[in-house]
Amino acid sequence: MTRLSAAEVFTPTSYPTYTYVPRDELHHERLLRQWTQSSTQIASVSGPSKAGKTVLVQRVVGEGNLITVSGASVREADQLWERVLDWYGEPHTTTASHGDTTTDSKTNERVGTLGLAGMGASSRATAASTSAAAETTQATVHRRGLPQVVGELAGTALTLLLDDFHYIPAAIQSDVAQQLKDAASRGVRICVASVPHRADNIVRALPELRGRVLAIDIDYWTRRDLLEIPRLGCERLGIHVDTPSLTMFATEAAGSPQLMQSICLWMCNHLGVREAALPPRAVTLDEAARKEILFLTSCTVDFRSLVRALISGPKARPGERKKYLHRDGREGDIYLTIMRAVAMDPPRLTLEYGELGRRLEVLCTQNDSPDGASVVRTCVALGQIARSAELGFGGTTGASLEWEERDQVFVLPDPYLLFYLRWSGMLERAAEGDGA
Repeated sequence: MTRLSAAEVFTPTSYPTYTYVPRDELHHERLLRQWTQSSTQIASVSGPSKAGKTVLVQRVVGEGNLITVSGASVREADQLWERVLDWYGEPHTTTASHGDTTTDSKTNERVGTLGLAGMGASSRATAASTSAAAETTQATVHRRGLPQVVGELAGTALTLLLDDFHYIPAAIQSDVAQQLKDAASRGVRICVASVPHRADNIVRALPELRGRVLAIDIDYWTRRDLLEIPRLGCERLGIHVDTPSLTMFATEAAGSPQLMQSICLWMCNHLGVREAALPPRAVTLDEAARKEILFLTSCTVDFRSLVRALISGPKARPGERKKYLHRDGREGDIYLTIMRAVAMDPPRLTLEYGELGRRLEVLCTQNDSPDGASVVRTCVALGQIARSAELGFGGTTGASLEWEERDQVFVLPDPYLLFYLRWSGMLERAAEGDGA
């Protein structure tokens, strides 16, 4: 019997067949299953990036029934349906040909006998003629967008998951929302996924959708839920890892099951566990081993260019920016200082202005932390840098860092960025003057 491999058990980039955690007490699956019975309603699943929104929908509708489209890839209202038809494999144009052929044949035959009675010779002459006429007609049919999608998907188990609706340009969000409403009312299953602070964007874009949207809110995963992933996976692989190590990993995963899967996979790599161990064995990781595993995990996502842009800030003359002395003996200007504060314990994907200020006071030496106005201006600039960097890198998922001006909240929608800030060592090297 073939033993399971570690890559089959811990799957950060695909459906977790062996390590799926139901979280039944939150009723997410129950709500979605009920929704599938009434697909004229749009389901809105909100939660942090990489918190398992897509996996949850896959679990309910089936892996092969999910059509995922990123809002960042939609730049015109009708483009959404083009993306769906792309997934469906529908050609952009279809040409049909019809031909008629007519054939006319004519044969003449003459027979004659010559000679005396009882003796003679016969002759036969045959003449034939054939004429044919052919007529061919062609018709070219182009994609029909929304009507064609309705024709293909309505009443089926196929489900459209529109991820990150808020990344659709604001100017066309209302048109897209209206088309989603139209498609849902005609029997197409539609689910919209978003981050928590953007959860109601679709209703804001089209107030008519109030009462037509089933809201399912997924919060950051608790440490207890995250610990279920290694419990299930390690049992499959025949290893028993010490609780303090797994607890630390669950904390560093920052509420992200996908990140926890990645950490567990690199843990197996560090331990040399390629497939299920026979017999089962117990493992205790020391501090050095834990740090190495977390560092190796941070290498799976390369944010070097983005982080370099964030800690450099806008162009400035040498010596123009004030340097802040940090309590660990390192130093940095306001951009590097704020990023180090964001990366401090405990890991948080959302930082309110007040908490960010308290972290800065802890990070900097006494009476040497940035003032409030400077912090806000820098946070605004950091958000702009992240957006520009994402566009420059050809990204389609939106910025990995945002500053919500209205709510005064610093947000990292991508937990991998926070993890990279904490474990790649890049911020520490920059604060030591070694460069990034």
